Amino acid sequence: MRLSRQQLTLIGIFALFLGPLLLVMLMRSSWWQYQPSGMKNQGYLVQPPQPLSLNYTDSLDGKWLILYVLESPCDQSCIDNVTELRQIHRASGRHGEHLRIALLSDMPNDPDLRSRLEAIYPEFNFLVDSEQQALGTLENINANLEMNSADARTYILDPMFNVILAYRSNANPTDIHKDLKRLLKWADQETK
Repeated sequence: MRLSRQQLTLIGIFALFLGPLLLVMLMRSSWWQYQPSGMKNQGYLVQPPQPLSLNYTDSLDGKWLILYVLESPCDQSCIDNVTELRQIHRASGRHGEHLRIALLSDMPNDPDLRSRLEAIYPEFNFLVDSEQQALGTLENINANLEMNSADARTYILDPMFNVILAYRSNANPTDIHKDLKRLLKWADQETK
């Protein structure tokens, strides 16, 4: 039995309209369960995001923030980590205007350290948490993520100063940059 051209056209039209409908029904059924193998982020996702109380300047308003907790004293590994943050900011390209880097310390400003860090990158924002409110919140976040507070040094905050991601002190800067790039791209799409 041979099908005529009109019959083939009719079958094609039905397949064109019913095929996607059948596919959707299959995907929503219990037969098809897609589970992603894991999250794409490299840092530790803070669920739910935790607000951080910071004493900051107006230049941080409405900006994404990479927050680095300075060690006391800030030795060479601390300087190296801060230098890597500078590279992340430079690599942010067009998103760099929506991003700031803040260095948080519980010590009053050390002029020698500050001048050394400003020589590395003059766009650093220096924050002092003398009452240790922010540092206490970060320690609680680390405890919930089962990280030692000495292990976590870098955090990504959204424009409302909610901690979104946390990173160990030995985190690869490329991983931080990838996560940040995804977040900024997503935020870009949300504002359009």
